Amino acid sequence: MRLLFLAPAPPSDRHGGGALRMLHLVRYLGQRFEVDLVAPALDGRQEAEQLLGKVCAEMEFVPVRKSSRLSRLGHLGPYQTDPAVVEAVHRRIGTRHYQAIQVEKPAMLPYLPKEHGLPIVLDLWAYGLSGPWRAVKHERGGLARARNLIRLARFGYFDTFCWPSLFSLLVVSQEDSVRCERARPRQRTVIVPNGVDCSAVTGKPAYEASSPVLLFTGDMSFQPNIDAAIFLAQEVFPAIRCEHPDAELRFVGRNPGPRIRAMAQNGVTVTGGVPNMLPHLHEATVYVAPHFTGAGTRTKLLEAMAAGLPIVTTTVGIEGIAAQPGRDVLIADTITDTTDSLLMLLASVEDRRRLGLAARQVAEARYDWNRCLCPLEQLYRDLEHVEARAC
Repeated sequence: MRLLFLAPAPPSDRHGGGALRMLHLVRYLGQRFEVDLVAPALDGRQEAEQLLGKVCAEMEFVPVRKSSRLSRLGHLGPYQTDPAVVEAVHRRIGTRHYQAIQVEKPAMLPYLPKEHGLPIVLDLWAYGLSGPWRAVKHERGGLARARNLIRLARFGYFDTFCWPSLFSLLVVSQEDSVRCERARPRQRTVIVPNGVDCSAVTGKPAYEASSPVLLFTGDMSFQPNIDAAIFLAQEVFPAIRCEHPDAELRFVGRNPGPRIRAMAQNGVTVTGGVPNMLPHLHEATVYVAPHFTGAGTRTKLLEAMAAGLPIVTTTVGIEGIAAQPGRDVLIADTITDTTDSLLMLLASVEDRRRLGLAARQVAEARYDWNRCLCPLEQLYRDLEHVEARAC
């Protein structure tokens, strides 16, 4: 069976999130089927070529062409398409004998020809409009809120009226599966959770800490991460420093803009991108992720769990992860609760160890990639049987 895997960016183990998910999806599928990977030639291409060169039958990273400002302004849909990538996808579908196409995110659906006759598996990193809607509610400025409302309307129209017929949807959590079944009751839906490589992300060697380190990670150009970083630096960390003058708040992740870099003072460290996240996970005293916007299951929380870190996050932050509040993680949805939870953990080695070990157990039992990806093989075996009957 030969599959076309259409990605919005090169799969990578350096960027986390969707890039990390795609890396493990392609690796898993490539060990069982013939997989051709097509993606724009963006940052992470070299890592993808090194990591997947022996897994994929073919890989094509397409240099993108910048669209004009006029074309962007005149575009009514929520997603822009790159002409060079469109050409590459159409050429491949017209000249290769694929049995199915796996599309990563709805943003890549417009790249497909209207009439191709191939089964489509659409992988949704977050189902529905909860992410854009949270952005609308969270934004305080009138202009920014209006902009987010327009985005919300565009996404809603596209998701309702512009999707092609699908063989199956992939979602990352039971919560997303329920949302999907309500909106699309006849659509086949398979849960393929985000995961973590528990053999590579090892647990903390010790929980004692001489100088406390609060760790927050992620792509620092992503608005939900910017919101969380500002919340931590401005609303929470000053109170922590009053009790622990030597405490450090460490932001680790690529693409920190001027707003994030300007916070690098009074105990706040901004590292930018790093080649290996594991040393920072092991050096951290507590992992904190105060997310109030965004959607989907966050792979960075799964990494922190696998590293055996005690975690303070929010109801939104832990969405889609089967961790029990109070036993595996601490949930704090206000400034006061976040501050109090952090101070409690900084004061107690035993509480840090208890929560960290519990989080590690959940990661090992439920979220190792080898376990998470198993439903994919059965999905494509079923598709093979459907194709065989059709012949």
